[in-house]
Amino acid sequence: MKYVSFALALMLLPVHLFADITWTEHPIAPNYYNPWSVFGIDMDDDADLDVVASGRFGHRLSWWENDGDENFTQHDISTTSSYAMGVYAIDIDEDSDVDVLCASQSNGVELWVNQGDQTFVRQIIADWPYAHFVSVADVDSDDDTDVLACCCEGGMNRMGWIENQGSLNFTDHIVISDWDHANSVQGVNLDSDQDMDLIGSASQAGEIAWFENDGSQNFTKHIILNTSARPSCVCAADVNLDGAVDVLATVCLSDQVLWFENDGSESFTQHVIGSGFQRPHCVVALDLDDDADVDVLGAAINSNQIAFWENDGSEGFTKHSITSSFNGATWIDVKDVDSDGDLDVLGAAQFGNDITWWESNLTGVEEDASQIIEQNVYVTTILEGPVRLPPGSTYRIFDINGRQVTAANMKVGVYFIEKDGRITQKIVRVK
Repeated sequence: MKYVSFALALMLLPVHLFADITWTEHPIAPNYYNPWSVFGIDMDDDADLDVVASGRFGHRLSWWENDGDENFTQHDISTTSSYAMGVYAIDIDEDSDVDVLCASQSNGVELWVNQGDQTFVRQIIADWPYAHFVSVADVDSDDDTDVLACCCEGGMNRMGWIENQGSLNFTDHIVISDWDHANSVQGVNLDSDQDMDLIGSASQAGEIAWFENDGSQNFTKHIILNTSARPSCVCAADVNLDGAVDVLATVCLSDQVLWFENDGSESFTQHVIGSGFQRPHCVVALDLDDDADVDVLGAAINSNQIAFWENDGSEGFTKHSITSSFNGATWIDVKDVDSDGDLDVLGAAQFGNDITWWESNLTGVEEDASQIIEQNVYVTTILEGPVRLPPGSTYRIFDINGRQVTAANMKVGVYFIEKDGRITQKIVRVK
């Protein structure tokens, strides 16, 4: 065990804690059959994050096994999922292994049931040609996982849900049957009435809408945006942290990422987060930089770009490019790939045939003349093992983002120790 010791000399030092992210690119599959969608999950229950993806023109559905050091081995689930599009992975039959959902344009909505050893048996749970997108939600509030799906092209312009009745029995329910080029759907309790509503987009119909659940799975459509600019994706998040769920969307022909502020009564005000993002195709909203506000990420096919917009805490957004050379960037998922406590980004690029992840290096301490804090002079302590602080004074420990933590909760990272109201020690815990 190494003990923390403190110097006695005092000085004035301007200090500012902030979140800053640099990214390291790691290819997973650089030559994979026009990948369309990617999803991160622990497939084999070994406490690391594996990756699932679809190969649209290769008719492939595959997963990549993480060896724990982010070396990935490909395993094919299917080579017959014709025009495989959206993917989602979850334990849908509640048997403690992870199953895989796939939207196949030729086969409909596929469920690949995990037999417990990462071999899979296909079940068509909805015969919906031109299936384009899948996600999950407990639509009927019966404590199991239902499936959401939509169809795009071929005259099958439907959006709906597939009821999980247990024992791998499913019943499909069409919410809207004529929504031209329906391309995304998510479940969220938008109106805070204890049931699951739906949000979705349809490119040729030119609509972003939410579908109000009356509690008995009868849905009423409410239009959020009507545009000729072809919406391509939606997601939900409380962007301004006011307790009301907002809606985010990408719009292809206007090259925009938008959020629609919910006033709490499901009246929406449009805000532009990003523009000039050419043919955006995917949007995700979460706290990427760990500063307690909601950031936004997107993928743009024609810009070959994955980017995030940093929220300043007052819904002012600054764009940061993660990559601008990801050929035909189609989809992203945001997960902690390397289990280091920050969020990484997975991406699929259909024209470059690439599946890649970007490692987040979330760091940041800089000097700031606007904040003067009296401090002790110190030498950085490199620490292995637990922290044991000397008795007789009041200590507090802060992580790199300025949040107070306990000694028992200190993971690998950079920390600062405050003694009697002054920052006195910087610790780098390496093990």
